[in-house]
Amino acid sequence: MTLPTALSGLLAFWDFQSDGGRHVAVGVAPFELFEQRGPIARAHEGVFGPRALNIAHGQWLRLPRAGLGALNFHGHRPLTLVVWIKRDSPRPWQFLAGVWNERDHRRQYALFVNGTWQFNHVKNTRTPCADRAHAYLSREGGHTPGDPACFSYATGATPVLPGRWHCIAMTYDGTALAVHLDGRLDAHPQHNPLPFAGPIFDGGPTGADFTVAQRAMALWHDYPHGPMPADEGFSGLLGGLAVYGRALSPHELRALADALPARRAAG
Repeated sequence: MTLPTALSGLLAFWDFQSDGGRHVAVGVAPFELFEQRGPIARAHEGVFGPRALNIAHGQWLRLPRAGLGALNFHGHRPLTLVVWIKRDSPRPWQFLAGVWNERDHRRQYALFVNGTWQFNHVKNTRTPCADRAHAYLSREGGHTPGDPACFSYATGATPVLPGRWHCIAMTYDGTALAVHLDGRLDAHPQHNPLPFAGPIFDGGPTGADFTVAQRAMALWHDYPHGPMPADEGFSGLLGGLAVYGRALSPHELRALADALPARRAAG
C-alpha cells in the first residue's frame, strides 16, 4: 500500500486517526480542520488506521479562509484532491471537499458525489447522472456566463453507491479536469475528462473557506454555525483526505486506491 505521504507534491493529508476533535494535516503546514455542528463520532473501520470519521447528516469540517495557505488554488495551478469515503445515504449533491461558496459567487474547486443532472457541453442538454462523482473548477466564481449555474465540471460514468468504500479523486493539469474512481479514470464521453484551460477563480482575502462534507454557503443564517440545507451534505465514513499541488499520474492514483480496505484484504 502506498501512503499519501510517499508521493511528491503533497500539501496536506488527514488520516482521521485522532481520538479528539482536532484534525491536523501532515504536509507543508499544520492545516487544522475544525468539527462543525457538534463532535463527530469515530467508526472502528478505517483506511489508514483503525478509525474513520462517522459524519452524521448536518455535520462537517472547516478550515477558515485565513488559514488556507497553499490550499488556496487559483490561476493555473495544477492540483489533485483525493478522498476515501463510504456513503451511507442516497441524498443528492453530497459535497466532499473543496473551496466553494455558491451564494457569494466565490467558487474555486470542489468534489461532489451524486449530482442529479449532467450538462452535455456538446449538445447543450442535461442528462441524469445519479450517484456519479463530479469535479468542479470555476473561472468566474459565479455561474458560467450564459448559463444558470457553474457548468465547468467533469462527471464520472460509474455509480458511487452507498455501503462500500471508494477512493475518489479530481485532477487538474492546467489543460483538463478529470474524475478518477478507485484508481482509474472514470471516463465518460463528453463529460470526463473535461477540457479546462483556466484560470481558477481567485477569491482573495474574502473568498470561501476550505470545507469538508458541506459547501461554505452564506445562504445559512449564521455561517458557519447555522443549519445546512436540509437535503444536502455528505454523511457516512471519511477515512482520509489528501491534497497535492500537482496532477498525480494514473499509476500514483492506482497506488492510493490500494489503501481501500477491500483491496488490502485481497492483497
